[in-house]
Amino acid sequence: MFIRFLASVVVVCSFPSVGARAFEYRQIEGWAVSCNNAYTCNISLTSAAGASGGATLAAIQWQRSVAPSAPLTLSIPYPPGFLPRGDASGAITIAVDGVTGFSAEIASLVREDALGMFGVNEPEVLVALFRKMADGTRATIRYEGGIGSFSSEIVLTGLSDAARFIDDWQGRGGRTDALIDVGEKTPPESVDVWTIDSYDELPPSVLRNLSDPESACYTDQSHIDQADAFAFSTGKSTIMLLPCGPSGAYNQPYQLYVGKDDEFHRAEFPNVSDAGITVLDTVYNVNFDLKEKLLSSVYLGRGLGDCGLAHYWTINEAAAGNPLALTLERSKTACDGVDIGPENWPEIWRPQMTADEREER
Repeated sequence: MFIRFLASVVVVCSFPSVGARAFEYRQIEGWAVSCNNAYTCNISLTSAAGASGGATLAAIQWQRSVAPSAPLTLSIPYPPGFLPRGDASGAITIAVDGVTGFSAEIASLVREDALGMFGVNEPEVLVALFRKMADGTRATIRYEGGIGSFSSEIVLTGLSDAARFIDDWQGRGGRTDALIDVGEKTPPESVDVWTIDSYDELPPSVLRNLSDPESACYTDQSHIDQADAFAFSTGKSTIMLLPCGPSGAYNQPYQLYVGKDDEFHRAEFPNVSDAGITVLDTVYNVNFDLKEKLLSSVYLGRGLGDCGLAHYWTINEAAAGNPLALTLERSKTACDGVDIGPENWPEIWRPQMTADEREER
C-alpha cells in the first residue's frame, strides 16, 4: 500500500490544480511527504537523505490517516535475501542517537511480502519512537537473524518539519492527537472523508457496476487499491469517487456515485462544450479539497503537463441530486513545452464569461 500510494501521488502532484489540492507532495530535507484525496499521508525516507552502513533498511515509511486519533504505522524494508528464506527468529531494532527506541521479533511483525516490508502496528510505541526520531539527529535500523546482520544509519533532519506539515494538512494543529506541537484541543468524533480500499466497502448498488466485466467501468480489486478511491459525506448524502477501469499512461479515469446508506446512483460531471451545457460520465485525475469542498479534474495531453483539459467544481452539500456545480474550465491544445500545469492554461469557461470572451480564448 505504501509504495503504490506514493507512486500514484507523485505522478499527479507534479501538476497541482488551482483551488482543490488534496493530492499533495512535498520534499522536506531527506523526506518525501505525500497525501491522497482521503487525506491519508505518508512520510518516506528518500535516496537524497543518504544512508551509511548500507541502504538496505533505510527506506522506512510512516503512514497516518486523517481519522481522529488515528494510529501511526511504520513499514521497514526486508533485508537482502529475506525472501524466500526469511528467518522468523530474527529481530529488528531502531536506535536514535545511540539509544534503542524500538525492538521487535520478526515473528511479531506483519509481513507484506508483495512489498518486501515489515509492518509495525503498535500505536503508542510508534508515536514515542517517532517523537524521539523527530527530536534526534541520526537513527540506526538493524536486522539480526539467520540470514546475517544488516544495518543502515539515516539522517533525521527534516522529519519534525514533515510531521508538522502532516499535522497541519490533516487539521490536527494544536490538538491532543498531533504528532508535533501537541495542544489541548479535543479531536472531533469523526471526519467527513475516508479511503475506499476494497470491494467489501462498497454497497451492492455500486459494486454491480464495478465488478461486471461487461461494464464500461469494470474495475478489479487491484485497481481499487491503486487508484485513490475515496468517499465524502455531506451530511445529507455520500459522494464516492471511484476508478473507472485501469489508468492510462498519465490519466486515471474516475466515475461519481451519490447516495445514502446502500442506495447509490451513478452521477455525471457538469461540463461545457461547443454544444452548450453538457455532462461527462468520466473525468480524470480527480483532486478533492475537504476544507473548501472543491473537486477538480485534469486530463493530461502528455506527461509534461503542458496541454490538456481541466475542470473545477464546487460541492453543494445541501443538494439532493448531483452535488457538483461547474465553476471553471481551462484548456490548452498545443503541447509545446510551455505553460506547464493546468493553472497556467487559458480559461475557456467560467459562469460570468461572455460568448465573445470565450471565442477570444
